[in-house]
Amino acid sequence: MDLITINMPCQDIYVCKGKGCFLVEGLCLYQFSMESYLFTIPGIILQDACPLRLWVAVLDPPEDATLTLDNLPVLLYEVVDKLNDAGMGSRAELFLAAHGQAGHVVSVYTEAVPGTVRGLLLLGTSHHSSISLVTFPVGVMTIVGELDGLTRLTRIASTVQALEAASSRDPGLIIRNPLVILDGSNHAIFIGDDLPSPLHEFDIDPEVDQLEVLREAVDLISLFITNTLQEPTEAVKRARETFARSFEHAQNITEPIRALQNLTQGEMKSYWVKMAQKWLSGLEGKESSLLEVDSFVTTSEIVPLPPTLGIEDGINYVITFSDVTYPGRIDTPQSDNIATAQTAPLEIAARMIGPERIQKYLLNTTIAQNYTCKDLNYASFQTAYHTASKKARIRFDHVDRYVSFQPDIVKDSEIEWEHTPLKVEVVGHELQVTGISYKTINDENLSPYAGLYFCKLLPPERAMEWIYVDYIRRNAVPT
Repeated sequence: MDLITINMPCQDIYVCKGKGCFLVEGLCLYQFSMESYLFTIPGIILQDACPLRLWVAVLDPPEDATLTLDNLPVLLYEVVDKLNDAGMGSRAELFLAAHGQAGHVVSVYTEAVPGTVRGLLLLGTSHHSSISLVTFPVGVMTIVGELDGLTRLTRIASTVQALEAASSRDPGLIIRNPLVILDGSNHAIFIGDDLPSPLHEFDIDPEVDQLEVLREAVDLISLFITNTLQEPTEAVKRARETFARSFEHAQNITEPIRALQNLTQGEMKSYWVKMAQKWLSGLEGKESSLLEVDSFVTTSEIVPLPPTLGIEDGINYVITFSDVTYPGRIDTPQSDNIATAQTAPLEIAARMIGPERIQKYLLNTTIAQNYTCKDLNYASFQTAYHTASKKARIRFDHVDRYVSFQPDIVKDSEIEWEHTPLKVEVVGHELQVTGISYKTINDENLSPYAGLYFCKLLPPERAMEWIYVDYIRRNAVPT
Protein backbone atom coordinates (compact mmCIF):
# COMPACT_ATOMS: atom_id res chain seq x y z
CA MET A 1 0.00 0.00 0.00
CA ASP A 2 1.90 3.07 -1.25
CA LEU A 3 1.61 6.47 0.42
CA ILE A 4 1.53 9.74 -1.47
CA THR A 5 2.65 12.73 0.60
CA ILE A 6 1.01 16.12 0.08
CA ASN A 7 3.20 18.77 1.73
CA MET A 8 1.51 21.19 4.10
CA PRO A 9 2.95 24.21 5.96
CA CYS A 10 3.24 22.37 9.29
CA GLN A 11 1.95 18.86 8.77
CA ASP A 12 1.65 16.12 6.18
CA ILE A 13 -1.42 14.41 4.78
CA TYR A 14 -0.92 10.85 3.59
CA VAL A 15 -3.14 9.39 0.90
CA CYS A 16 -3.20 5.63 0.41
CA LYS A 17 -3.50 4.84 -3.29
CA GLY A 18 -6.96 3.55 -4.10
CA LYS A 19 -10.40 4.95 -3.48
CA GLY A 20 -11.56 6.26 -0.23
CA CYS A 21 -10.19 7.57 3.71
CA PHE A 22 -8.16 10.01 6.45
CA LEU A 23 -4.87 10.29 9.20
CA VAL A 24 -2.90 12.29 12.69
CA GLU A 25 -0.05 12.28 15.25
CA GLY A 26 -1.67 12.39 18.62
CA LEU A 27 -4.56 10.68 16.86
CA CYS A 28 -5.42 9.03 13.58
CA LEU A 29 -8.52 9.66 11.50
CA TYR A 30 -9.58 7.28 8.75
CA GLN A 31 -12.34 7.66 6.22
CA PHE A 32 -13.82 5.20 3.73
CA SER A 33 -15.69 5.84 0.49
CA MET A 34 -15.42 7.21 -3.06
CA GLU A 35 -12.15 8.23 -4.76
CA SER A 36 -9.31 9.03 -2.35
CA TYR A 37 -8.47 12.44 -3.76
CA LEU A 38 -11.98 13.67 -2.98
CA PHE A 39 -11.24 13.35 0.73
CA THR A 40 -7.95 15.22 0.76
CA ILE A 41 -9.71 18.60 0.97
CA PRO A 42 -11.55 17.81 4.23
CA GLY A 43 -8.30 16.29 5.54
CA ILE A 44 -6.31 19.42 4.76
CA ILE A 45 -8.97 21.67 6.30
CA LEU A 46 -9.05 19.45 9.40
CA GLN A 47 -5.30 19.64 9.88
CA ASP A 48 -5.50 23.41 9.64
CA ALA A 49 -8.42 23.65 12.09
CA CYS A 50 -7.31 21.23 14.79
CA PRO A 51 -4.97 22.48 17.57
CA LEU A 52 -3.48 18.98 17.86
CA ARG A 53 -0.86 17.54 15.51
CA LEU A 54 -2.67 15.25 13.09
CA TRP A 55 -1.65 12.48 10.76
CA VAL A 56 -4.47 12.20 8.24
CA ALA A 57 -4.63 9.27 5.82
CA VAL A 58 -7.16 8.36 3.17
CA LEU A 59 -7.77 4.62 3.04
CA ASP A 60 -9.66 2.35 0.66
CA PRO A 61 -10.33 -1.31 -0.13
CA PRO A 62 -8.62 -2.91 -3.13
CA GLU A 63 -9.82 -1.82 -6.56
CA ASP A 64 -13.40 -2.90 -7.36
CA ALA A 65 -13.88 -4.21 -3.80
CA THR A 66 -16.27 -2.87 -1.19
CA LEU A 67 -15.46 -2.27 2.44
CA THR A 68 -16.35 -5.30 4.55
CA LEU A 69 -15.84 -6.56 8.07
CA ASP A 70 -13.29 -8.98 6.58
CA ASN A 71 -11.02 -6.49 4.80
CA LEU A 72 -11.40 -3.52 7.17
CA PRO A 73 -9.07 -4.89 9.92
CA VAL A 74 -6.43 -5.75 7.32
CA LEU A 75 -6.58 -2.29 5.76
CA LEU A 76 -6.31 -0.61 9.15
CA TYR A 77 -3.32 -2.72 10.16
CA GLU A 78 -1.49 -1.97 6.91
CA VAL A 79 -2.01 1.79 6.98
CA VAL A 80 -1.15 2.18 10.68
CA ASP A 81 2.01 0.16 10.10
CA LYS A 82 2.98 2.44 7.20
CA LEU A 83 2.32 5.55 9.26
CA ASN A 84 4.35 4.27 12.18
CA ASP A 85 7.23 3.74 9.76
CA ALA A 86 6.72 7.32 8.60
CA GLY A 87 7.17 8.56 12.17
CA MET A 88 3.70 8.71 13.64
CA GLY A 89 4.44 6.55 16.67
CA SER A 90 2.48 3.79 18.35
CA ARG A 91 0.90 6.02 21.02
CA ALA A 92 -1.38 7.79 18.56
CA GLU A 93 -5.12 7.66 19.28
CA LEU A 94 -7.25 6.23 16.48
CA PHE A 95 -10.43 7.90 15.25
CA LEU A 96 -12.39 6.21 12.48
CA ALA A 97 -14.56 8.19 10.10
CA ALA A 98 -16.93 6.89 7.45
CA HIS A 99 -18.98 8.46 4.70
CA GLY A 100 -22.16 6.92 3.33
CA GLN A 101 -22.84 3.20 3.46
CA ALA A 102 -19.42 2.49 4.97
CA GLY A 103 -20.76 3.90 8.23
CA HIS A 104 -22.60 0.66 8.94
CA VAL A 105 -19.46 -1.44 8.51
CA VAL A 106 -17.28 0.87 10.57
CA SER A 107 -19.79 1.18 13.43
CA VAL A 108 -20.18 -2.62 13.68
CA TYR A 109 -16.38 -3.01 13.66
CA THR A 110 -15.88 -0.34 16.33
CA GLU A 111 -18.46 -1.92 18.60
CA ALA A 112 -16.71 -5.28 18.24
CA VAL A 113 -13.20 -3.97 19.04
CA PRO A 114 -13.70 -0.76 21.07
CA GLY A 115 -10.27 -0.91 22.65
CA THR A 116 -8.58 -0.09 19.35
CA VAL A 117 -10.65 3.01 18.54
CA ARG A 118 -10.99 6.25 20.53
CA GLY A 119 -13.85 7.81 18.58
CA LEU A 120 -16.09 7.40 15.54
CA LEU A 121 -17.19 9.97 12.96
CA LEU A 122 -20.26 9.25 10.84
CA LEU A 123 -20.34 11.67 7.91
CA GLY A 124 -23.51 11.60 5.84
CA THR A 125 -24.38 8.28 7.42
CA SER A 126 -25.79 6.74 10.58
CA HIS A 127 -25.30 3.77 12.84
CA HIS A 128 -26.30 0.28 11.78
CA SER A 129 -29.88 -0.24 13.02
CA SER A 130 -28.83 -2.93 15.49
CA ILE A 131 -26.54 -0.50 17.33
CA SER A 132 -27.55 1.95 20.05
CA LEU A 133 -25.68 5.22 20.54
CA VAL A 134 -26.65 5.07 24.20
CA THR A 135 -24.61 1.92 24.87
CA PHE A 136 -21.93 2.40 22.20
CA PRO A 137 -18.45 1.92 23.72
CA VAL A 138 -16.84 5.09 22.26
CA GLY A 139 -17.96 8.61 21.49
CA VAL A 140 -19.69 9.06 18.12
CA MET A 141 -20.16 12.23 16.10
CA THR A 142 -22.91 12.18 13.48
CA ILE A 143 -22.91 14.91 10.81
CA VAL A 144 -25.63 14.83 8.16
CA GLY A 145 -26.86 17.35 5.63
CA GLU A 146 -30.46 18.48 6.01
CA LEU A 147 -30.91 17.69 2.30
CA ASP A 148 -29.07 14.36 2.29
CA GLY A 149 -31.07 12.30 -0.19
CA LEU A 150 -29.38 9.04 0.79
CA THR A 151 -29.08 9.16 4.57
CA ARG A 152 -32.59 10.48 4.96
CA LEU A 153 -33.46 13.11 7.55
CA THR A 154 -36.31 10.77 8.50
CA ARG A 155 -33.72 8.17 9.55
CA ILE A 156 -31.76 10.73 11.57
CA ALA A 157 -34.99 11.73 13.33
CA SER A 158 -35.00 8.30 14.97
CA THR A 159 -31.46 8.92 16.25
CA VAL A 160 -32.57 12.26 17.68
CA GLN A 161 -35.51 10.54 19.38
CA ALA A 162 -33.25 7.94 21.01
CA LEU A 163 -30.71 10.53 22.16
CA GLU A 164 -33.45 12.77 23.52
CA ALA A 165 -34.86 9.97 25.66
CA ALA A 166 -31.45 8.83 26.91
CA SER A 167 -30.10 12.33 27.62
CA SER A 168 -32.87 12.93 30.16
CA ARG A 169 -31.03 10.39 32.32
CA ASP A 170 -27.51 11.28 31.16
CA PRO A 171 -27.27 14.93 29.97
CA GLY A 172 -23.63 14.47 28.97
CA LEU A 173 -24.60 11.95 26.30
CA ILE A 174 -25.32 14.61 23.66
CA ILE A 175 -21.88 16.15 24.28
CA ARG A 176 -20.01 12.84 24.01
CA ASN A 177 -22.13 11.83 21.00
CA PRO A 178 -22.80 15.11 19.18
CA LEU A 179 -25.34 15.16 16.38
CA VAL A 180 -25.10 17.89 13.75
CA ILE A 181 -27.56 18.62 10.94
CA LEU A 182 -26.12 20.99 8.35
CA ASP A 183 -28.77 23.34 6.98
CA GLY A 184 -29.17 23.21 3.21
CA SER A 185 -26.37 20.66 2.66
CA ASN A 186 -26.64 17.29 0.94
CA HIS A 187 -24.89 13.90 0.94
CA ALA A 188 -22.02 15.08 -1.26
CA ILE A 189 -20.77 17.86 1.03
CA PHE A 190 -17.70 15.87 2.11
CA ILE A 191 -16.62 14.99 -1.43
CA GLY A 192 -17.32 18.12 -3.46
CA ASP A 193 -20.60 17.01 -5.06
CA ASP A 194 -18.78 14.33 -7.08
CA LEU A 195 -21.07 11.42 -6.24
CA PRO A 196 -21.10 8.75 -8.94
CA SER A 197 -24.28 7.75 -10.72
CA PRO A 198 -26.83 6.68 -9.55
CA LEU A 199 -26.05 8.14 -6.12
CA HIS A 200 -25.87 11.64 -7.61
CA GLU A 201 -29.43 11.34 -8.92
CA PHE A 202 -30.72 10.17 -5.54
CA ASP A 203 -29.19 13.15 -3.75
CA ILE A 204 -30.86 16.57 -3.36
CA ASP A 205 -29.48 19.84 -4.73
CA PRO A 206 -27.78 21.86 -1.97
CA GLU A 207 -28.99 25.34 -1.06
CA VAL A 208 -25.72 26.63 0.42
CA ASP A 209 -22.07 27.13 -0.48
CA GLN A 210 -20.82 23.59 0.14
CA LEU A 211 -17.18 24.56 0.75
CA GLU A 212 -18.16 27.15 3.34
CA VAL A 213 -20.37 24.66 5.18
CA LEU A 214 -17.64 22.00 4.87
CA ARG A 215 -15.27 24.30 6.76
CA GLU A 216 -17.88 24.69 9.51
CA ALA A 217 -18.36 20.91 9.65
CA VAL A 218 -14.63 20.23 9.85
CA ASP A 219 -14.31 22.77 12.68
CA LEU A 220 -16.93 20.75 14.57
CA ILE A 221 -15.02 17.53 13.83
CA SER A 222 -11.90 19.12 15.32
CA LEU A 223 -13.95 20.10 18.36
CA PHE A 224 -15.19 16.52 18.75
CA ILE A 225 -11.65 15.15 18.64
CA THR A 226 -10.32 17.63 21.19
CA ASN A 227 -13.32 17.12 23.47
CA THR A 228 -12.90 13.34 23.35
CA LEU A 229 -9.24 13.70 24.31
CA GLN A 230 -10.09 16.44 26.85
CA GLU A 231 -7.45 18.83 25.54
CA PRO A 232 -6.95 21.73 25.20
CA THR A 233 -9.18 22.98 28.05
CA GLU A 234 -10.75 25.90 26.16
CA ALA A 235 -11.86 23.54 23.38
CA VAL A 236 -13.59 21.26 25.89
CA LYS A 237 -15.66 24.16 27.23
CA ARG A 238 -16.56 25.32 23.72
CA ALA A 239 -17.57 21.77 22.79
CA ARG A 240 -20.07 21.60 25.64
CA GLU A 241 -21.81 24.78 24.51
CA THR A 242 -21.57 24.10 20.78
CA PHE A 243 -22.82 20.51 20.85
CA ALA A 244 -25.72 21.39 23.15
CA ARG A 245 -26.81 24.00 20.58
CA SER A 246 -26.36 21.60 17.67
CA PHE A 247 -28.55 18.98 19.35
CA GLU A 248 -31.26 21.55 20.05
CA HIS A 249 -31.08 22.51 16.37
CA ALA A 250 -31.44 18.85 15.37
CA GLN A 251 -34.46 18.52 17.67
CA ASN A 252 -36.13 21.53 16.07
CA ILE A 253 -35.52 20.36 12.49
CA THR A 254 -36.77 16.82 13.11
CA GLU A 255 -39.67 17.68 15.44
CA PRO A 256 -42.36 17.47 12.70
CA ILE A 257 -41.01 14.11 11.52
CA ARG A 258 -40.83 12.68 15.02
CA ALA A 259 -44.37 13.85 15.76
CA LEU A 260 -45.69 11.79 12.86
CA GLN A 261 -43.54 8.79 13.75
CA ASN A 262 -45.28 8.74 17.12
CA LEU A 263 -48.65 9.27 15.43
CA THR A 264 -48.24 6.15 13.28
CA GLN A 265 -47.14 3.89 16.10
CA GLY A 266 -46.13 4.46 19.70
CA GLU A 267 -46.13 2.09 22.66
CA MET A 268 -47.93 -0.61 20.64
CA LYS A 269 -50.78 1.73 19.74
CA SER A 270 -51.62 3.80 16.67
CA TYR A 271 -53.12 7.20 17.31
CA TRP A 272 -53.59 7.58 13.56
CA VAL A 273 -55.86 4.51 13.36
CA LYS A 274 -57.73 5.85 16.38
CA MET A 275 -58.42 9.07 14.47
CA ALA A 276 -59.32 7.12 11.32
CA GLN A 277 -61.87 5.03 13.23
CA LYS A 278 -63.47 8.16 14.68
CA TRP A 279 -63.82 9.66 11.19
CA LEU A 280 -65.07 6.38 9.75
CA SER A 281 -67.86 6.24 12.36
CA GLY A 282 -69.51 9.21 10.66
CA LEU A 283 -70.26 10.79 14.03
CA GLU A 284 -69.85 14.54 14.26
CA GLY A 285 -70.36 17.27 16.83
CA LYS A 286 -71.71 16.17 20.20
CA GLU A 287 -72.43 12.68 18.88
CA SER A 288 -68.72 12.04 18.37
CA SER A 289 -68.28 12.15 22.16
CA LEU A 290 -70.53 9.08 22.48
CA LEU A 291 -67.75 6.82 21.22
CA GLU A 292 -64.23 6.21 22.48
CA VAL A 293 -61.60 4.36 20.46
CA ASP A 294 -58.51 2.44 21.49
CA SER A 295 -56.25 1.21 18.71
CA PHE A 296 -53.62 -1.49 19.21
CA VAL A 297 -50.79 -2.48 16.88
CA THR A 298 -50.26 -6.23 16.70
CA THR A 299 -47.20 -8.21 15.66
CA SER A 300 -46.83 -10.74 12.87
CA GLU A 301 -46.81 -13.58 15.40
CA ILE A 302 -50.37 -12.80 16.52
CA VAL A 303 -53.36 -14.09 14.56
CA PRO A 304 -55.26 -11.03 13.24
CA LEU A 305 -58.11 -10.07 15.56
CA PRO A 306 -61.38 -8.45 14.50
CA PRO A 307 -62.21 -5.09 16.07
CA THR A 308 -64.72 -5.09 18.93
CA LEU A 309 -67.57 -2.77 19.94
CA GLY A 310 -68.92 -2.75 23.47
CA ILE A 311 -69.44 -0.83 26.68
CA GLU A 312 -67.13 -0.56 29.68
CA ASP A 313 -67.86 1.51 32.81
CA GLY A 314 -70.66 3.23 30.93
CA ILE A 315 -68.41 4.22 28.02
CA ASN A 316 -68.97 2.96 24.46
CA TYR A 317 -65.70 1.60 23.11
CA VAL A 318 -64.33 0.48 19.76
CA ILE A 319 -61.09 -1.46 20.06
CA THR A 320 -59.19 -1.90 16.80
CA PHE A 321 -56.20 -4.05 15.86
CA SER A 322 -53.78 -3.07 13.11
CA ASP A 323 -50.54 -4.23 11.51
CA VAL A 324 -47.82 -1.75 10.55
CA THR A 325 -45.61 -2.97 7.70
CA TYR A 326 -42.04 -1.67 7.49
CA PRO A 327 -39.55 -1.97 4.60
CA GLY A 328 -37.20 -4.94 4.67
CA ARG A 329 -33.89 -4.39 6.48
CA ILE A 330 -31.37 -2.79 4.12
CA ASP A 331 -28.65 -1.63 6.46
CA THR A 332 -26.79 -4.88 6.95
CA PRO A 333 -23.02 -4.26 7.03
CA GLN A 334 -22.68 -5.34 3.40
CA SER A 335 -25.83 -3.66 2.07
CA ASP A 336 -25.51 -1.32 -0.92
CA ASN A 337 -29.13 -0.19 -1.08
CA ILE A 338 -28.78 3.00 0.96
CA ALA A 339 -29.85 5.14 -2.01
CA THR A 340 -33.33 3.69 -2.33
CA ALA A 341 -34.00 2.59 1.22
CA GLN A 342 -37.14 3.87 2.86
CA THR A 343 -37.29 4.29 6.60
CA ALA A 344 -41.00 5.02 7.01
CA PRO A 345 -43.57 2.21 7.25
CA LEU A 346 -45.14 1.15 3.96
CA GLU A 347 -48.73 0.77 5.14
CA ILE A 348 -51.08 0.35 8.07
CA ALA A 349 -53.48 -2.58 7.77
CA ALA A 350 -56.31 -1.15 9.87
CA ARG A 351 -59.18 -3.39 10.96
CA MET A 352 -62.01 -1.06 11.88
CA ILE A 353 -65.79 -1.07 12.38
CA GLY A 354 -68.07 0.48 9.78
CA PRO A 355 -70.53 3.33 10.49
CA GLU A 356 -73.69 1.19 10.07
CA ARG A 357 -72.79 -1.14 12.92
CA ILE A 358 -71.84 1.79 15.16
CA GLN A 359 -75.09 3.62 14.37
CA LYS A 360 -77.16 0.54 15.12
CA TYR A 361 -75.34 0.01 18.41
CA LEU A 362 -75.57 3.59 19.67
CA LEU A 363 -79.17 4.24 18.50
CA ASN A 364 -80.52 7.70 17.68
CA THR A 365 -77.32 8.84 16.00
CA THR A 366 -76.68 10.06 12.48
CA ILE A 367 -74.04 9.09 9.96
CA ALA A 368 -73.11 12.64 8.99
CA GLN A 369 -70.76 11.50 6.23
CA ASN A 370 -69.60 8.22 4.72
CA TYR A 371 -65.83 8.05 4.46
CA THR A 372 -63.71 5.64 2.43
CA CYS A 373 -60.09 4.49 2.65
CA LYS A 374 -59.38 7.07 -0.08
CA ASP A 375 -60.62 9.84 2.21
CA LEU A 376 -58.55 8.58 5.12
CA ASN A 377 -55.41 8.39 2.96
CA TYR A 378 -55.97 11.92 1.67
CA ALA A 379 -56.28 13.04 5.30
CA SER A 380 -52.98 11.29 6.04
CA PHE A 381 -51.19 13.22 3.32
CA GLN A 382 -52.75 16.51 4.39
CA THR A 383 -51.74 15.85 7.98
CA ALA A 384 -48.14 15.27 6.89
CA TYR A 385 -48.09 18.34 4.65
CA HIS A 386 -49.42 20.70 7.30
CA THR A 387 -47.19 19.20 10.01
CA ALA A 388 -44.05 19.68 7.89
CA SER A 389 -41.94 22.79 8.41
CA LYS A 390 -42.63 25.85 6.28
CA LYS A 391 -39.28 25.40 4.54
CA ALA A 392 -40.08 21.76 3.69
CA ARG A 393 -43.49 22.74 2.28
CA ILE A 394 -41.94 25.43 0.08
CA ARG A 395 -39.43 22.94 -1.34
CA PHE A 396 -42.18 20.43 -1.99
CA ASP A 397 -44.46 23.00 -3.64
CA HIS A 398 -41.72 23.94 -6.13
CA VAL A 399 -41.53 20.40 -7.52
CA ASP A 400 -43.48 19.77 -10.72
CA ARG A 401 -45.16 16.60 -9.49
CA TYR A 402 -48.49 15.85 -7.89
CA VAL A 403 -50.10 13.36 -5.53
CA SER A 404 -53.57 12.01 -6.29
CA PHE A 405 -55.80 9.59 -4.42
CA GLN A 406 -57.70 7.01 -6.44
CA PRO A 407 -60.97 5.18 -5.61
CA ASP A 408 -60.50 2.18 -3.33
CA ILE A 409 -59.87 -1.28 -4.66
CA VAL A 410 -62.51 -3.37 -2.88
CA LYS A 411 -61.62 -6.98 -2.07
CA ASP A 412 -64.08 -9.83 -1.59
CA SER A 413 -62.35 -11.58 1.30
CA GLU A 414 -60.16 -10.82 4.27
CA ILE A 415 -57.41 -13.07 2.88
CA GLU A 416 -57.37 -11.12 -0.40
CA TRP A 417 -57.28 -7.85 1.52
CA GLU A 418 -54.41 -9.01 3.73
CA HIS A 419 -52.27 -10.00 0.74
CA THR A 420 -52.89 -6.86 -1.34
CA PRO A 421 -50.57 -3.99 -0.38
CA LEU A 422 -51.42 -0.31 -0.48
CA LYS A 423 -50.98 0.68 -4.12
CA VAL A 424 -48.48 3.47 -4.78
CA GLU A 425 -47.32 4.08 -8.33
CA VAL A 426 -45.87 6.87 -10.45
CA VAL A 427 -47.90 7.73 -13.56
CA GLY A 428 -46.26 10.49 -15.58
CA HIS A 429 -45.74 13.44 -13.23
CA GLU A 430 -48.25 12.10 -10.74
CA LEU A 431 -47.93 9.84 -7.73
CA GLN A 432 -51.13 7.82 -7.39
CA VAL A 433 -52.19 6.31 -4.07
CA THR A 434 -54.94 3.68 -3.97
CA GLY A 435 -56.34 2.26 -0.75
CA ILE A 436 -57.38 -1.39 -0.43
CA SER A 437 -60.66 -2.04 1.40
CA TYR A 438 -62.71 -4.98 2.62
CA LYS A 439 -66.20 -4.69 4.14
CA THR A 440 -68.70 -7.09 5.64
CA ILE A 441 -72.46 -6.58 5.82
CA ASN A 442 -73.94 -5.55 9.14
CA ASP A 443 -75.65 -8.88 9.83
CA GLU A 444 -75.82 -10.04 13.45
CA ASN A 445 -75.43 -13.63 12.26
CA LEU A 446 -71.86 -12.73 11.28
CA SER A 447 -70.95 -11.56 14.78
CA PRO A 448 -68.18 -10.69 15.62
CA TYR A 449 -67.47 -10.14 11.91
CA ALA A 450 -70.56 -8.04 11.19
CA GLY A 451 -70.22 -4.51 9.85
CA LEU A 452 -66.43 -4.49 9.57
CA TYR A 453 -64.48 -1.99 7.49
CA PHE A 454 -60.84 -2.81 6.78
CA CYS A 455 -58.44 -0.35 5.11
CA LYS A 456 -54.88 -0.37 3.88
CA LEU A 457 -53.87 3.10 5.04
CA LEU A 458 -51.06 5.44 4.04
CA PRO A 459 -48.97 6.11 7.17
CA PRO A 460 -48.59 9.88 7.70
CA GLU A 461 -44.92 9.18 8.32
CA ARG A 462 -44.52 7.78 4.80
CA ALA A 463 -46.17 10.86 3.30
CA MET A 464 -43.81 13.01 5.36
CA GLU A 465 -40.83 11.14 3.90
CA TRP A 466 -42.08 11.95 0.40
CA ILE A 467 -42.27 15.63 1.31
CA TYR A 468 -38.87 15.83 3.01
CA VAL A 469 -36.85 13.50 0.77
CA ASP A 470 -38.23 11.52 -2.18
CA TYR A 471 -40.13 14.30 -3.92
CA ILE A 472 -37.25 16.78 -3.90
CA ARG A 473 -34.46 14.42 -4.97
CA ARG A 474 -32.83 15.06 -8.34
CA ASN A 475 -34.66 12.07 -9.80
CA ALA A 476 -37.85 13.09 -7.92
CA VAL A 477 -39.49 9.68 -8.13
CA PRO A 478 -41.00 8.74 -4.75
CA THR A 479 -41.64 5.12 -3.80
